[in-house]
Amino acid sequence: MDELQEIFDQINERLNKSNKVREEILSLSRRAIQKSSIAIKNLHRGDFESAEMLLLENQKLIAEINKLIPQMDPLRFGVILNCNQEYAEAVFLQKFLKKEPFPNFEELNIPFVAYLHGVTDFVGELRRRILDILRHGDNIDEAVIALDLMDEIYSLLITLDFPDSITYNLRKKTDFVRNITEKTRGDVTLAFNRLQLVKTIKNILNHDENEIH
Repeated sequence: MDELQEIFDQINERLNKSNKVREEILSLSRRAIQKSSIAIKNLHRGDFESAEMLLLENQKLIAEINKLIPQMDPLRFGVILNCNQEYAEAVFLQKFLKKEPFPNFEELNIPFVAYLHGVTDFVGELRRRILDILRHGDNIDEAVIALDLMDEIYSLLITLDFPDSITYNLRKKTDFVRNITEKTRGDVTLAFNRLQLVKTIKNILNHDENEIH
């Protein structure tokens, strides 16, 4: 059974190597996810300078992580997926708020599946942005633009009819996008109707005041 021992020794060596790479990826991923999360918070606060610095730092971390991908078992892609999709989500929010074109996955240098998942997560950030706008009631037009973008992303996602094993369960996230888009549409419609009602009441009051004078 010497040959079996040799085979197991080889497997053990490869598993050790994979485990070391995995630990390195996990460490880098935690840092990358944290930076993306803080960048998103800064973007919502309007602190674009701090967010941009974090995204530039994250760009280097993502590059380090993705260099390690070939050394990993493909089934461990989930570990790499998370940090890449968080990065894509943060970059998309930055570009949207700055009214700049969205980059493709090659420009971000991330796996295209992670890119897709980042885009679906970005839809959640669009809803958050819309709710902030509606709460302040100062720019209904921007809310409509964001809602239209949510619609467009969903329309694009449903054209990707591939097995979950290839897209890493993207279908489930696509359903999520549909649900929050419809929910947000209701919120925007309600806010728009309320705004129109307020305008109508103001017009009536102004008309009555003019008649009195």
